[in-house]
Amino acid sequence: MQKLNYMFFITTIILCLTFLFFGTSCNSYFENKEKPDNKGLLKEEQNFLSTYKPPSGVDNVSKNKNIGDVESDLQILFNIPSENIPHNAKVHQEEGAHGNISRIEVEIPYPYPETMVAEVNVIPYGRINYAEYPVRIDGKIIRDGKVIDEFKTVLIDGENKDTLSNPIETMSRTKFAIKLWDTPPTESSSTLWYVQAKLRLYPPFTEASKIFTDDGTVKPLEETEILGNPLRITLLKEGM
Repeated sequence: MQKLNYMFFITTIILCLTFLFFGTSCNSYFENKEKPDNKGLLKEEQNFLSTYKPPSGVDNVSKNKNIGDVESDLQILFNIPSENIPHNAKVHQEEGAHGNISRIEVEIPYPYPETMVAEVNVIPYGRINYAEYPVRIDGKIIRDGKVIDEFKTVLIDGENKDTLSNPIETMSRTKFAIKLWDTPPTESSSTLWYVQAKLRLYPPFTEASKIFTDDGTVKPLEETEILGNPLRITLLKEGM
């Protein structure tokens, strides 16, 4: 009888230790399965998983936004419209993440065009309602490290333009023409152009005309800077 009691006691201890060990291990396993790391995923998949949220029936455009949301919602595309490019020029265009243009190079043979006009396009992806979250953009056109032109605009929804007090004709532009040169170049060269833009996010529903004129009556909540894609213009030597 004592031997049976002893065996029962030993068996009970073993069972308790087994449940304790495997119970903890199982819990840890399922916790890890619920929170997997992404080391084995492609970068595009990681980006998708980090930004994906199941539909909740609430429009994400209406949720509170910050300057980081604005930065991720905008692309500044610096390019030369196809109608301005000589027929014998070569255009090299590279794409980055999510189909964004990351770099453009245009090689132009001799004789060079007498004038050349590029475009800066401010492209929102539509994740932010800029009527509710007005944003001012102050951009600089930079050539080989030197500022050669500037622009500014306030992002608003097009249908709200007529409701603004004291509307300004150029206030909400999203496209700007930039002269690269207005006299015929005489020598081969290679120049690097890009846009550096400061983004300022203002309190919800701030009057856009006050933001544009910067009359001192309104102050931004947050600000940051972004860069547009590099645009390299190469004028090839005669005979190449």
